[in-house]
Amino acid sequence: MKNLLSYSLTAFICLFLMSHTAVAESLKMESNRGPLQMKEEADQGKVVFEFKTDFVSMAKFFKLNVKEFHQLRDKKSMVEIAQMQGINRNELFNYLVTQHYKHLELAYQKKQIDLEFIMDYTLHLKEDIIWEMHVKK
Repeated sequence: MKNLLSYSLTAFICLFLMSHTAVAESLKMESNRGPLQMKEEADQGKVVFEFKTDFVSMAKFFKLNVKEFHQLRDKKSMVEIAQMQGINRNELFNYLVTQHYKHLELAYQKKQIDLEFIMDYTLHLKEDIIWEMHVKK
């Protein structure tokens, strides 16, 4: 019984060390990737993509002029403005998603970002947009 416990413990330690070595090696290989320079730049703190709101387009979506939109936005969330204008949440959500994807596509075409970045960005896009829709300034 004592030998079995000793062998099990030895096997566990060996597997533990091997798995940590494999993880370290894969991280080392990942950091040496050539074609994904945008990810490397992002890891070094350089901003590779920034979504900037097109307030003219957004005001048109809400059927307002830019000044009216900004006045309302200072006091209300986008959901509240949409309700005032007879626009439902799904329409607002779809509009915001479309705007994000347009900006992502443009940055991808300019080779500012890669597909891996787009996949990472879109993982939390739904939650980010829902927050953006409900936040008040």
